[in-house]
Amino acid sequence: MPPSRRAKQFAPFDALKGLKEAIAAKEKRPEPRRELTDYMKEQINNALLDLQKGQQITVVYYEKQEQQTAQITGTVMKVDAHWQTLLINQIVIGFEEIYDIIE
Repeated sequence: MPPSRRAKQFAPFDALKGLKEAIAAKEKRPEPRRELTDYMKEQINNALLDLQKGQQITVVYYEKQEQQTAQITGTVMKVDAHWQTLLINQIVIGFEEIYDIIE
């Protein structure tokens, strides 16, 4: 057997095609939370006060579990001032996690 062909039989191979790519895709780097300015907090507070049950909105917020910014569009089901939470499409979002509300 010629040496060029002989070297190929000892070359490393990927037993599970795409495994390396799948692992790399799963490795998420946590995104630090952004600090909001007082002006931004005031704007979010005013938007929360104007929300009505059944209203369609888009909310940009920090997802604690995923440790990254997320966005959801849906129907407002409840705005709970006591617990400081917003319920939209069965997802509970804390007021302190909200970055922006788009009506």
